[in-house]
Amino acid sequence: MGCPVGKVAGNGDGSALMKDPEKAQRIVEAVVRGAGVPVTVKFRKGWDKGSVNAVEFGRMCEEAGASAITVHGRTRTQMYAGVADWDIIRDVKKAVNIPVFANGDVFEPENAVHIMRYTGCDMAVIGRGSFGNPWIFQRAAVLLDGGEDPGLPPLANRIDVAVSQFEEAARLKGEKIACLEARKHLAWYLHGVSHAAPYRERAVRVETMEDIYKLAGQIKRELR
Repeated sequence: MGCPVGKVAGNGDGSALMKDPEKAQRIVEAVVRGAGVPVTVKFRKGWDKGSVNAVEFGRMCEEAGASAITVHGRTRTQMYAGVADWDIIRDVKKAVNIPVFANGDVFEPENAVHIMRYTGCDMAVIGRGSFGNPWIFQRAAVLLDGGEDPGLPPLANRIDVAVSQFEEAARLKGEKIACLEARKHLAWYLHGVSHAAPYRERAVRVETMEDIYKLAGQIKRELR
């Protein structure tokens, strides 16, 4: 119940359900009855700044039988812009007795530690921070256990992981779709890498796995 995109919310689904809590409650109750497993609900701060109702919505989810809730600290109208409001997540945590997962602006491992300490939540949910960076989960877990951040693997290793991702995508979806997806994913893997702009430009033009192999080889040889 947190998706903000127009084709979802425009049909009354996703985050639009925050404008109709009674309907949302019936949905949660029905899913809890039929699922046979614990049910969680994700939602946002509210629809817009004039209708912030995350606390009330969280209480409703608990009453409807949800086992846990995830709160994204932005309104629907914010989409992914601006800064996530961790205060509202903390307010929801104080208002319910079920586990609350905090979501919004966890882009670095230390952000996961900070959001959990600040909000008192039971878990940090990482979304966009994992794009091209699947290591963020392991690094955050180490920090949460009191260890030192191991940092990112060398670029060559990261590119190998990216290629294995695209190979698996090709196996599951076919080469054409895998390459279309690789165009943006490879750019994410190169985010923050010095002198990577020309390679990101080439990434958005790959059409075959052979193109990916050639580009990956050049990146590993020429960048650090």
